[in-house]
Amino acid sequence: MRRALGALLAIFGALAPAAAAPPAAPTPTRRPAPAPSRPPLNFSGVWVLDAEASEGAPRSMQGAVLSVTQAGHRITIEPVHGEHILLTADQIVADGRTYEKNVGEKTKGLVTVAWSPKGDSLRIEVSAGPPEDPRRSVQRSVWTLSKNRRVWVRQSVTVREGKTSLTRLVFRRRIAAATPVPKAAPRRTATPRKATG
Repeated sequence: MRRALGALLAIFGALAPAAAAPPAAPTPTRRPAPAPSRPPLNFSGVWVLDAEASEGAPRSMQGAVLSVTQAGHRITIEPVHGEHILLTADQIVADGRTYEKNVGEKTKGLVTVAWSPKGDSLRIEVSAGPPEDPRRSVQRSVWTLSKNRRVWVRQSVTVREGKTSLTRLVFRRRIAAATPVPKAAPRRTATPRKATG
């Protein structure tokens, strides 16, 4: 767990509690790096949470089955109906731009989603603190796919009110059962009829 936390912090840089850092001078707005014309990864599919392989999964994710539809850089995530009632649908746009969206029932946050420079992961940052200090609550996540595209790992580091927590969710692709192919009936050879008369 500590090794995974250290790796995530190395990817994103240290996440220091906002209260410990002096107020920073406003930085000039910089344009995000343009998103690649074609997304390097495609998360589309139906995914089942592997609770045993996961760490720190919240109660709302227990038994989760998610349907992911990706159209270009727009990724829509929906719970599979009838299997999980605590999750709601969500959508993110992986173009590197920061935008505002609902991140809870009554909370809005600033979200930035971008592909990693090597194109081997998706990186998500959500700032959801109060308007006077939005960095008081920050979550940074890394999404990866296994080489065979059958395992989706979502690792997150959350800093809220100075406390840091780690979540590692492992999903396995649900493979549709192969439709059985009916066996062909054996051919019957016509038997010559005996001539009558």
